[in-house]
Amino acid sequence: MSKKVIMIMVDGFGIPEKGWFNSIYSDFCDRRFVNLLADFSIPVSAKLGVEGIPQSATGQTALFTGFNAAKIMGMHMQGFPGPKLREVICRRNLFSNLMEKGKKVAFANAYVQYTLEELASMRLKSVTTTMVESSIGWVRNMEDLLSGKAVYHDLTRKTIKGNLSVQEISPKQAAIDLLNISKEHDFTLFEYFLTDRAGHKMDANALKEILGNLSAFVCELVDSAAENTLIILTGDHGNCEDISTRKHTNNPVPLFVYGYPLPRDRKITSIEEIYYFIIEDIFKIPKISTGVFNG
Repeated sequence: MSKKVIMIMVDGFGIPEKGWFNSIYSDFCDRRFVNLLADFSIPVSAKLGVEGIPQSATGQTALFTGFNAAKIMGMHMQGFPGPKLREVICRRNLFSNLMEKGKKVAFANAYVQYTLEELASMRLKSVTTTMVESSIGWVRNMEDLLSGKAVYHDLTRKTIKGNLSVQEISPKQAAIDLLNISKEHDFTLFEYFLTDRAGHKMDANALKEILGNLSAFVCELVDSAAENTLIILTGDHGNCEDISTRKHTNNPVPLFVYGYPLPRDRKITSIEEIYYFIIEDIFKIPKISTGVFNG
């Protein structure tokens, strides 16, 4: 059977300074989830060799393109990518590179409010939306969500269950839906960003639910994944692991890999190198170009 890769990008998900077992994760998450992170992940820096606190726009661009976006911009950029970063993303990203080699890719997140055409006209759009717009060319909608062919960003659909057509589901069911999506694709990406939002609010009560759902979701993925399925989980920067501050942290993020050996020959120290691990090591695609962006 061909390899199926699921990648989960958790926004603002850093490794605690005191380790996994003395942290907000050990307080709020399933113990097995914490054990999985401890046993199957390595720490990776999100600093990108640039002074200041890591941010989402440059961090996610680096993670998904292999270009050091912070060095390109000369600083860490927060929020949504501007014109220069969108140029970087459209030049090369995981979706476009894999599609060029004949691989089937999917962005599993459901867009229930806007069409791709409406998103394209917006001044502010996320890194992942920019990737989808420039490569896949369509987004999963409410119909896909209700038929189990998309996953909502909160996993459970709780935040939209006021819509009469939407019923709340368990994180475990969300995991099953994601696994089913992945069966039809070589590479499937899912983005979870509530962790970063709650971290900025220093909201322990919200994080208890958000991290609890994430842990149940990941444990179900691990339990139910077929032998040919590889699960990757990582972050763009730290945040939710330290709710003593509203700001992001300089803590490393985990590169969690289940179903495939952790990178040993390739020393991954910075988040932009995760792109090359996926493209070259997992999919065995020769390096397309260097990590230097000439734009």
